[in-house]
Amino acid sequence: MSMERSEYQELPLSVNFARAQSQLKSINNTSLASSSEEYQKQAVDLVMLLKICSSQIDRLSLFSSNESTEDYSTSELKLILVSAYLGEALQKLTAPDGRAEILTEALVQYKSFLSLGQSLGIVNENKEVERILRGQEKASGKLSTGTGALSADPGLSRMQKIERFKRTRAMQQDIAEIEAMLSGKSSVASKHDVDEQEQDIEEIEREYAIKLIELKVYQVIDDIDMLNSEIEMAKQMEQMKLNRALAGLDKDNGNSSAASDDRNQWRLDSHSYKIDPRTGKPILPILNDRGQPMRPFVLTNDRQRIKDSVFRPDWALPTMTVDDYLKQEQERGNIISGGGKEPDEKPEIDDNDFEALDADTIKKREWDDFKDDNPRGAGNRGGNRG
Repeated sequence: MSMERSEYQELPLSVNFARAQSQLKSINNTSLASSSEEYQKQAVDLVMLLKICSSQIDRLSLFSSNESTEDYSTSELKLILVSAYLGEALQKLTAPDGRAEILTEALVQYKSFLSLGQSLGIVNENKEVERILRGQEKASGKLSTGTGALSADPGLSRMQKIERFKRTRAMQQDIAEIEAMLSGKSSVASKHDVDEQEQDIEEIEREYAIKLIELKVYQVIDDIDMLNSEIEMAKQMEQMKLNRALAGLDKDNGNSSAASDDRNQWRLDSHSYKIDPRTGKPILPILNDRGQPMRPFVLTNDRQRIKDSVFRPDWALPTMTVDDYLKQEQERGNIISGGGKEPDEKPEIDDNDFEALDADTIKKREWDDFKDDNPRGAGNRGGNRG
């Protein structure tokens, strides 16, 4: 059961922070769909609680850039995570119309967390944090700066991600071991007396808080790179929605005509609601309000034609025979006919005409001698010889 905002504000900061940590862990391990109403209700409640924690920290002026981690107690160090938790919780909200604004607020919270960790000396000599705080976040494969776009080295980016992943796994193992010791599952504390045991627990809790912050730093770095890409996509989607809304406005009266177009599309006389390209004026409808025809029309439409062609093959079928096509082409004058005199047929030699037979035999022998002297392909250079 969620509490009211005023009830949260009356509770101490430590209680609200512990409650926020518990709610964040619960929502991360839930089986609910992120788009479900119950999930969104829990996410909204978590965001409200973390914002109250952030306002309580601001009122107390708890953190200062002139101090280091040694100046804060263990319970105060954990409060550094409020901004990171708030950025994570904001990403769980679903708002189709204001998604880009929510993600931008999450990005601001992430940067605030990294900046505070760097000023307190928790994040030392981290080039990725310095790049983010300088405003050079990766977006769509590029480093977006205030002066232009800087190409990112894919190989270097991949190596950095692998290195962060290895460090994250090692930190998670260390945190799991520390949690086991704090819960009494380890026998380390049993070897000391009561005073030394309390001192060791204090040191373990402080190490645990610092490890949590360091782990969150690497997780935030990965989230920021994906967050920038999502912000770009969210802005593009919102711009597309705006363009579609503007395109749907009626040019004459400023009202949207999308619903009217959708209704008219399925009317039998849907074509009557289109614009005449010759005059630029709308064509009168076929039927008036009483169902009487207002102009000549044909009882057919594209819907019937599309319906008739549903079970047809997906290739073009012939529309005429070959003879019909040739006849049509001949009528168009595309076939050439006629021409010069056809050559006469070669007369056959009479078997009794010995002179003609000898002359034909001599001609054939001369042709055979010529082919023997000039083999096929002899005149070609490197061509078809033989």
